[in-house]
Formats: sequence, C-alpha cells, structure tokens
Amino acid sequence: MKKVTIITPPEYEGLLLESLGKSQVVHFTEVTGKDYEALKDPSEEATDYRILYTKVNTRYEEILEMGDFVVERKTPSLEELREFTLSPEGKAEAIIDEATSLIEEVKEKRENQHVENTKLVKELQAKLDVRRGKFEKEKAELVGKLADRVILSTRLESIQALEPEQFKSCFAVGVVKNDLIPKVGEYLRRYEGTYFRTASISGDESFIFVFGSEETRKWVEALFLVFEIKDIIDVLDSRDILLVLDPARRAEAIEKYEAQLKKGDESGPGEEPDDERKIREKVVELENSHRHLISELRSEYDLKIKENEEKHRQEIADLMSEQSEKIGKIDYYVNLLRMFSSRRVHILRGMVISIIQGYTPESKVPKLREALKDVENRIGETLFVEVGDLGPDDKHAPTPTMEMPSFLGPAWILTRLRGWPSAEEFNPGYISVLIFCFQFGLMFGDIGQGLVYLAIGLALRNRFEKGMMRYLTNLFIPMGIAAIVFGFMYDSIFLVEHAISDSLHAAHMDLPFHYPIMPNPVHEVGELMNLIFMVGAVEIVLGALLGAYNSFKAGNYVGMIGEHGFGMGLYVIGLYLSAASLFTEGLDIMLMVANWPFKLMLAGMMLSFMEPVLHSVQHGHGLSIESMGEGLGGLLMTFVEGLANMFSFLRIAAFALAHASLAGAGEALGHAIGSGILGLLIMNVIALSFEFISSSVQSLRLLYYEFMGKFFQGDGVPFKPFRLRQG
Repeated sequence: MKKVTIITPPEYEGLLLESLGKSQVVHFTEVTGKDYEALKDPSEEATDYRILYTKVNTRYEEILEMGDFVVERKTPSLEELREFTLSPEGKAEAIIDEATSLIEEVKEKRENQHVENTKLVKELQAKLDVRRGKFEKEKAELVGKLADRVILSTRLESIQALEPEQFKSCFAVGVVKNDLIPKVGEYLRRYEGTYFRTASISGDESFIFVFGSEETRKWVEALFLVFEIKDIIDVLDSRDILLVLDPARRAEAIEKYEAQLKKGDESGPGEEPDDERKIREKVVELENSHRHLISELRSEYDLKIKENEEKHRQEIADLMSEQSEKIGKIDYYVNLLRMFSSRRVHILRGMVISIIQGYTPESKVPKLREALKDVENRIGETLFVEVGDLGPDDKHAPTPTMEMPSFLGPAWILTRLRGWPSAEEFNPGYISVLIFCFQFGLMFGDIGQGLVYLAIGLALRNRFEKGMMRYLTNLFIPMGIAAIVFGFMYDSIFLVEHAISDSLHAAHMDLPFHYPIMPNPVHEVGELMNLIFMVGAVEIVLGALLGAYNSFKAGNYVGMIGEHGFGMGLYVIGLYLSAASLFTEGLDIMLMVANWPFKLMLAGMMLSFMEPVLHSVQHGHGLSIESMGEGLGGLLMTFVEGLANMFSFLRIAAFALAHASLAGAGEALGHAIGSGILGLLIMNVIALSFEFISSSVQSLRLLYYEFMGKFFQGDGVPFKPFRLRQG
C-alpha cells in the first residue's frame, strides 16, 4: 500500500473528489501530521454540508420530476467554485433560488396548459348541449306522430300478452329498457317462485310482468326503482286493466283495437304501415346522423387538446434545453455537497489550501496519476501530490482483497472469516487455501469421493452469484483435488483400498517408488502418527516464522524472538525431535534430556521468557516484577500451547483412520445384508456427508488456531475506495 497526500486550493476540492471518485483508487483517511494541525476539519466548521445537501437536493429532485429529460453534469467555472468555497451557504441559497425560479416557470406553463384545456372542454360541452337539444327536438316531433299508434299497439299487445288467470297473480308490471331485461331477469331469478314475461313495445322498450309471492313484492318494487322501470299505469289506463280480468270484454277490446290499427293501414298482413315505417326510418337516420356529428365534434376537440398538450410539452422541453447548463451545474453542486457531507471524505481545510490523504494499492498508482492529471488539465495548475511508503502512523492502513485467479477467488473467504489482514502483517490468502486443503486431503483421501466433490464444485461454481453457497461450492474444487491427490497416495477409490496397487500387480507393473505412498491408517497407525506429528511440527514452525516476519515488518524486532516467533519455532522443533528420539531410543527419558533437541526446547522457552523483559528494558521500564511475570507467562504459554498444538494434529490421523475404517465397515455390512455393493454404497454416502463435514470442520480448526493463531491477528481494515455515486 502507498500513502497519498494531496494539497489543493479549496475551490478545486470538488473537481478533485469527482475525478478520484470516478477512478476509485483512493481510500480516504483522516489527515495526520504536525504540519497540518492549524487546519480545520469540515466537521469543525460552522457550515453543515449535510443540511445544505438536503436543501439543494430537495429542490433538484423537484426539477427531475418535471419531465423526462437527461441531465448532463456541467462543471462550474473556477470563479464559481471559488464563490462556493468562500460562502457555501450563500451559493447554496443562490442554487435553490435558481431551481425555484425554474420550477415556478414550468408550473406556470403547465397551469396555462390546464387553463386552455379547460376552455376547450367547456367549448366542446356547449356545442354538444346545443346539438343534443336540436336532436331531441327533431326526434320528439317525429316520435309524436307515432305516439297514438304506439299507445294503441302497446295496449293491444299488453292485453294479448296477459291471460286473465296470469294477470291475477301478477303483482308488478312496468316498462323496461330492452338492454336491461337480462340484468333484471338475473336479479328476479334469485328468488324462488318468481318469474317474469315481457311484451315488446318498440325497439327500445318492453313491458315486463312479474309473477311470484307477496314476500318478494317490496323487493321487486325496489328493483323497479333501481332500474328506473316505469309503472304500467303510465301506458295502460284502469279500463284496460279491468278488461284483462273479464274474458268476454277482453276479446271485444282486442277486436276493437285491431280494427282501429287496421283503419287506414294499407300494408299487408304482418307488415308495418308505410307512413309509420318512413317515420321510423327518419328517426333512425336522425339518430345515426346525431351520433356521427357528436363523434366528429369529439374527435375535433380531442385533437385540439392533444395539440395544446404537445405545444406546452414542447415549450417545457425547450425550456429545459435552454436551462440544461444551469440544471447540469445544479447537479454538480448536489453531487459536490453529497461528497462533502460524506463521512468517508476527510479534508483539512484552510483559507489557502486543503489537504486530502488516503491510501492506494501500489498497482493503482498509475491510475491515480491519470486522475490527478485530468484535474490539473482542467484547472491549468499543478497540484502537490505525494505518494510514499507507509510510516509509523499508518498502522491501520487498509488492505485490498488479495488478487487471486478467478477459480480461487472465493477461497479468500477462508482468510476473511478469520479476520482481515492488516498492512503490517503477512497476507495468508494463498497459504490458508493450501494448508486447509492439505489437511483435508490427509483426512479425506479418496479418488472417487474427491472426483464427486470436484464435479459438484465445477458444476455449481457459477450458479450462485453471492452468499455463503458461492464460497462453499467454489471451495469444493480445491478440496476435491486434494482428496484425489491423497486418495492416490492412500490407494483408495470409493473406499475400495489397494485397487490401483492390485491392478499394477495383476499387470506385472512396478513403480519406481513404494506404493501406496502414504501409510495405511488401519494397519500402519504408528507410521501415520509419526508423519502427522511431522506435519504438525512443520505447520507450527512455519506459523512461528511468519509471526517473526510480521514483527520484523512492523518494526517490533524484540517481538521476533517471543512465543509468536523464534521462541515457539525452536520449542516445537526441539519437541518433535525429542519425541522422535524418545520412541526410537527405547523410551529413555534421561537420554532424551541429554540430547541437543531438548536444549532447543529450553532455548525456545527462554526466548519467550526474554521477549517481555527486553520490551520493558527497551521502553525504559527496566527489569520490573511485572515484566518478569509476563516473561514467565510467555514461557508457560510456549510450553503448554506448543505441546497442545502438536497433540491437536493427531485429529488428522484419527479422521484418516475413521475414513479408512469405513471400507471395512462397508465390507462387513455387505456380508450382513447379502450385498457387498449396497454395503459399500451406504458407507460412501456416510463418508460423502457426515465425514466430509467433520473433516472440513477439523481442517478449518487446525488452520485457524494451530497455524494462523501463531502469526495472524486479522484486525486490518478492508480497502474501500471512494466512489462517485451517480444520480
């Protein structure tokens, strides 16, 4: 990581933040340094940029809601930026006034559009009223000529339609519009025992006769009111109603009405009279003409309203186009105020200069230079920029995500779950994947089962874009490869042991090395445990060396010799060699104590004791009781922790033994159930599920505590470059 310090006149802050936000190369931090103590942090100034941003942005959002247009951000002139720097509140008020003026102008144009539309609608309504009055008058004159005949025909049809016995049970008769008959009938059918008959009066209306019980009378009367059904008395008088009840008089009345209708009627039987037909044709023609004129009138005014709306829409669009530069500058100031109000932007500001500091990865320095060069070209001046190495005050500098190949990228989760590496310590991104998969392979070595998880990882690696499943499925790939490699070394395929070696013997082929390479976990437990002890010693010593490296990198040279450095490393080397000699020399403890590996153990513990003591002397506290106590604690921690860590690695041998034991269990189960394949299949399912999870968890535990615990603190800060949010 590199530390970046930029000194700029205050008026160029916005341009600088804009360019850095687009390039996304700097993680801002608080400005430190004795030379900058006289400058003020924006949070200490009287100006509250968050309030200013809220006020200006509220008005700006109102402008954006005025229409569908694209805003092109415009950079104000340097003079305008100086005005903003000298008086942010005054400039913000001026921006708000400009925005308010533009909003009011747009509202005025929209109000004019509304007024003109209202005027057109009223004008249309007046013409429609005139036209409707004329139509109704002409139609009334034509229909009046048919009134007598229609009434006579209606009375005849009504009397003919009703039988005396039916009329006695009819409790509701009225005149209904023909288009309402289906709806009325639907409601009437809801009451059991209620039915109706109709008799046509004209093309528009019919008589409706309702029959049923008295219980539904009130409901039917209400139904007549809802559908505006006229009472029968409006068409038939009381004499006609009485005629229906008297069969003799009813027949006479029918003959009488038929004679009157035939009088003057020269048309044939069943035909409509010529004069009546002509009148009806004129009525239809008049109605069609009226509808056509109304449609034309509406179309004419619809077009006028659309033209009016388009005119004002274009006026607003022209206004926005004319004011595009002003709107673009408002957008710039909104973005500038947002950046100044951001807690991620730390600026020290004076009357003449402003200081911005941050961190950038060394790989992004060229891109940073380009962004700064762009600002210098726009302002015509040279900025002071210092890009240097981290100093003593940069212990909490951010660190970026390790750049790993795409197929290993999700494996970064192994390190991130333990913590985020700081700039002062070794980044274990790659080594954590290697150690984890190595330990997993030792416990779960099987070619067939490794191929299963490798295939699952390859199939699902791009299935999940985020979430824990994305990391888990991608980890299956290196874990599957490790299982395959160690499966070859163990000579195990789907829990079938010695499948490869038996095939080689059958083919009379000899390998240039002993095969299987790894000791058999069931039959060679001692050799396997000795190997695991060696693996544990190597991992712990490597972790101790990395701890010493971290102390050296941080300038803590005394810390290199303690329990997280050479002290632990020497102790574990001596412990492993002493244990090995103890077992090879017949458990002779005195001989072990006399050998040089035991002296390495003592030397390691003494170094762990000396570390806090030397720290005390180094900081001027002398040989204090407290430092001696801390030294004794370091000695004991090295002794106990190193011993416990070594024995903790025996879990690898235990799980390797459990995995190999599943082969024997599968064979025994096969004999018990009479199917060797089924028994082996059941054991493979157990291995691919329960044992896979157990081996993964144990490998993770060894990685985090026994290995990474020796050197990795994980209290770093992720590198989060400042980004320029659009819109």
